[in-house]
Amino acid sequence: MGHMEQMERMEHLSTSRTNGANRMHTPRALWLALLVLGAANGGPAAAAAPAVSGEAPAAVVNGVVMPAWLERSGKRQPIAPGMVLQERDRIETGANARILLTLPEGSKIKLGEKAQLGFDELAARREGDEGNIFLKSVLRVATGAFRFTTNALAGVTSRRDVNIRLATVTAGVRGTDLWGKQGGDKEIVCLLEGKIEVARDPVAGQSSEPITMDQPLQFYIAPKDQPALPIARVPDDKLTQWAAETEIARDAGGASLDGHWKISFDKQTRFATAIALYEELRKQGYAAQFYPDRLDGKRIFRVELGNLSSEGDARALAARLSASTKTIPSVSR
Repeated sequence: MGHMEQMERMEHLSTSRTNGANRMHTPRALWLALLVLGAANGGPAAAAAPAVSGEAPAAVVNGVVMPAWLERSGKRQPIAPGMVLQERDRIETGANARILLTLPEGSKIKLGEKAQLGFDELAARREGDEGNIFLKSVLRVATGAFRFTTNALAGVTSRRDVNIRLATVTAGVRGTDLWGKQGGDKEIVCLLEGKIEVARDPVAGQSSEPITMDQPLQFYIAPKDQPALPIARVPDDKLTQWAAETEIARDAGGASLDGHWKISFDKQTRFATAIALYEELRKQGYAAQFYPDRLDGKRIFRVELGNLSSEGDARALAARLSASTKTIPSVSR
């Protein structure tokens, strides 16, 4: 169905309600129709940066366990797989949420729950005839856990100059695998593989000279308003705990680019109730979609959450949302 036909159907529906006392004002209904059509059909593309000839691909959201939000130019919207990120974007995750991102040259960023990540700088350019990419980026982690991983092949074919900035600590990344966290009382950087340079703003009279970390499983802890602790090797049990904070677990309600499962709020069939649910879900950080449909010859409106990675993910998300929406969403492919 084309956009024009959808808009005509929405306009026809919005001009009246069966109860005259609850008559909907047409301009607002049309505005809502345009809003939901843009969200349902534009989806991730609505967040995309314009393509420019010769530029490298932009950063992309590969997976998400909602709730999560993207803030751009003062506007806030829920994050969905396929969204394209750009410089100055800010990302935030809610309770039990996760995000998986791919940067232009192939490296990955994973975010844990209640995290905030900002792209203070994000620039990439192609080099040479083989399409190799040079990435220059400054990532600011305001709170929460993150993991930065370089693909082995990308490490050979591309170059990067990435600085990950916490409250007082900066990790310089040229090609490596590291985990870190900006907590309320301390900042942590753990080297999993490769080599990084860690520097800290002057705190409690301590030197701000950079420190090189080049041994796997070394970690650096900087307590708030206190000198940094000596570099040590992370215990295996602690590493397992840290890694779980940024991984998208199986059947946890995750959505992905190749996800084919969805949940549907089938009982939300009236325009007013469906649009209210759609707006509330998106406000809460769930990338809901809204569209008109027919059931038994009658016009209805549906609210869905799609791109869920598996049946288990769909059922987990349905169970999570059933309490807050006071309905039991159906699960389908």
